[in-house]
Amino acid sequence: MSVALRYQPRIFVLHLRCENCVRETSRVVEVPPVDDAPCDVDELVESGVLSSLTYCCTQCDCRIGQIIGVSQERNYVA
Repeated sequence: MSVALRYQPRIFVLHLRCENCVRETSRVVEVPPVDDAPCDVDELVESGVLSSLTYCCTQCDCRIGQIIGVSQERNYVA
């Protein structure tokens, strides 16, 4: 049980821009603490985590969005 408490998920924030209405939004992505999980922004971009995410603008319901930035919300030490 102590091992489960020690390994916390990585929290990333995706900064997105809608292709239709050009509004900028953000989305929190929580990566579970598995063996090959990305530890920083560079590893997240190179991993397949982002390709499995879907996007839908909250203002105009457009499904096409562009990632304009990624930041790491918290940095947990494993």
